[in-house]
Amino acid sequence: MQRIYKVGVLGCAHIATRSMIPAFFDSRRFELVGIASRTFEKALLVAERYNCQVYSTYDDLLNDGAIDLIYIPLPTGLHYGWVLKALNKKKHVLCEKSLASNYPEVKEITELARKNGLLLIENFQFRFHSQHAWVKNFLIENGIGDIRCFRSSFGFPPFPDKDNIRYSKLLGGGALLDAGAYTLKALQVILPDYNFKVKAASLYQKNTEVDLWGGIYLDCSEGIIAELSFGFDNYYQCNYEIWGTKGKIISTRAFTAPADLKPIIIIEKNNKQELIELDADNHFSNMLDHIANRLDSDQYKDEYQENLTQASYINDVRNSINANK
Repeated sequence: MQRIYKVGVLGCAHIATRSMIPAFFDSRRFELVGIASRTFEKALLVAERYNCQVYSTYDDLLNDGAIDLIYIPLPTGLHYGWVLKALNKKKHVLCEKSLASNYPEVKEITELARKNGLLLIENFQFRFHSQHAWVKNFLIENGIGDIRCFRSSFGFPPFPDKDNIRYSKLLGGGALLDAGAYTLKALQVILPDYNFKVKAASLYQKNTEVDLWGGIYLDCSEGIIAELSFGFDNYYQCNYEIWGTKGKIISTRAFTAPADLKPIIIIEKNNKQELIELDADNHFSNMLDHIANRLDSDQYKDEYQENLTQASYINDVRNSINANK
């Protein structure tokens, strides 16, 4: 009989109430035990919907010995402190991206998770969508020849709420840690066997205390280049493309595909364009299956490395920008 893992949620952010809490509630491998929020009334509304407990404070939830896994959807600037507390309470942690504000913080909490034998996973749920496995298999079968370039864009128009946490430096805002993090992760998901290096990067502000848009240029010893772009002040884009010697393949809804969406993959070869409709998939439920399997096996090493590699890329981007100031 498979074990059921008990979950507590720190915060009622939009990603939590819209996607993650329903996914936990519907999962056969997890039991949603309770929710804590800065606003008790807000947590109460969510808890009543899912018939779970309300905790008066985040600490009260962390002190519940029955909870196995803590899900943290707080602003990035608050991740480090609360992940640290959860790991010290011997809880496994699923944390929204970015895992922390900088590389030293990510390294510290990852090493603490390793020391305590706990799972610490950064929530890039898109990597569990089946469309990416399809793309990777197509590349393995030499569908576009030798790979020459990977491009990815993720950006959206300005948020109507000027007090949005993504605009707050104190809360770990900025386009790099938010949208840019997806494009860096996509490069690792689609081309995991290449050791890319950051060669140049740019971040731009416009009457704000955080970066609003930017770009990153990377390459590797095998001669593949990567061009990543992202932003909060952009026409909506959510894609990646791989350009090869014989063609090009494009994922048109790479990061935010709803569970009922049948993704469209575009293949361009021999001056012809083919649109391939793939099956709909739920990357949130797939991710929870992945987490449950990891917890079953006590195998966390790969996730530790995922955390450190992602944070290292972000660190290299910042170092590249600082070196050219």
